[in-house]
Amino acid sequence: MQSYDPKEIYEKLRHGQIKYNEEIHCPLILKIMLNEGRYSAFCKHEYICESKFYEWVNEHPLFAQCYALGKIFSREAWEVEGDILRHEVNPPGVISHKFEHWKMIGWSRFGISKNSRIKLKLKPNDSPDKHYSQLLAQAAEGDFTAAELKQLMEAINVGLNTHQTFQLQKEIDQLKFDLGTMQENSNGNNTFADKRS
Repeated sequence: MQSYDPKEIYEKLRHGQIKYNEEIHCPLILKIMLNEGRYSAFCKHEYICESKFYEWVNEHPLFAQCYALGKIFSREAWEVEGDILRHEVNPPGVISHKFEHWKMIGWSRFGISKNSRIKLKLKPNDSPDKHYSQLLAQAAEGDFTAAELKQLMEAINVGLNTHQTFQLQKEIDQLKFDLGTMQENSNGNNTFADKRS
């Protein structure tokens, strides 16, 4: 097993040495997804966190395309393994640990389960209207079932409505402030007079 030097990783992060390079990272994500099937292995290899990985996916179209293709390779390898496992015969009452492991991989990587977790590729500091478009982009990649997408859209709508209410209140407060300033600086009914002179 490969050993990692925490000091070396820290120094690379501190000096900003970990930068996206199309010629290195596009082939690398394909290679890792083909062999290991996990983008986390790519993150580990490159010393980047999950949010940085998705930043690269969002900002570099070719990298995003390579990752999308890598997910297909990984999913297909998982499906082939399932075909092999279904022909294995176990004695009655014996649990197939291989099959249980295969199911767990399907759940963790591809969300295939009755109670699967949803992984969102949203930028936390963006506004709800941007979250809405990011969610649609992720849905276009086939990451959600119809029911999951409906629930997520409803949740985003609540956030969007709240965000719009706050924005509207800020505009109302600014208008009130401007009106107060105008009234302080006006001279009776003469709207052109200005007391500030």
